[in-house]
Amino acid sequence: MKYLGFHACEEALTKGLLQVLRVAPSAWDRLKALRESARHAGVAVHREPKESLDRRSEGKRHQGVIGEGGAATLTEMGDLVMEIGNRGAGGLVLLLDGITDSNNFGAILRTAAAANVDAVIFPERRSAQVNDSAIRASAGTAGLVPLVRVVNLGRAIDELKEAGFWVYGMSASNEGCKNYLDEKFETATALVLGSEGDGLRLKIMERCDSILKIDMPGHIDSLNVSAVAAIALFRVLAAREKNN
Repeated sequence: MKYLGFHACEEALTKGLLQVLRVAPSAWDRLKALRESARHAGVAVHREPKESLDRRSEGKRHQGVIGEGGAATLTEMGDLVMEIGNRGAGGLVLLLDGITDSNNFGAILRTAAAANVDAVIFPERRSAQVNDSAIRASAGTAGLVPLVRVVNLGRAIDELKEAGFWVYGMSASNEGCKNYLDEKFETATALVLGSEGDGLRLKIMERCDSILKIDMPGHIDSLNVSAVAAIALFRVLAAREKNN
């Protein structure tokens, strides 16, 4: 696993995942604190030409520093269900259905970390994975939220419902959807997001307890999925704060 950029390397170091740190001469002095922390943790630190880092990053932006190490730790669905059972009505989980773009995936992970969600659940197929691009897009925050990769997203929804969660699907369609602003989110909440192009798959939508929409009075009919994640998650937090 490659960690591109300062934040991704810093988070990997904090999580004990970093094994090698490669720093360009132009960033050497600026990243003194990171280099010293890495060495103190037993990480091999190398000074390398920027051209070498460019090749290692395959053209992706790296800010003069690339880390190498283990992949982010994934949580088992069964362990998650046991853990979030202790949260009661305060549970908050995000499920991703068909989010294949790594940048969107990483941006969603960053928003999920900011909203302190209990987990992000995503399928092992038809989905972006926790790779170097996603970690960089998350600004190194991917490891701050429990990540659950499942074989069957529909089954994961069923398990959450059995654990007391109310499952909301987010849709760009107005047909048969409730306005997200009208919900109080007083129970344990799971939000399901679909891809920008296709939205939620029908078999996933049918498993949701409610389908919510975000009204848009402007001249567009959809938002980037990472923007939807941010709007929906922080609406849940705002509604709960108001309820209290």
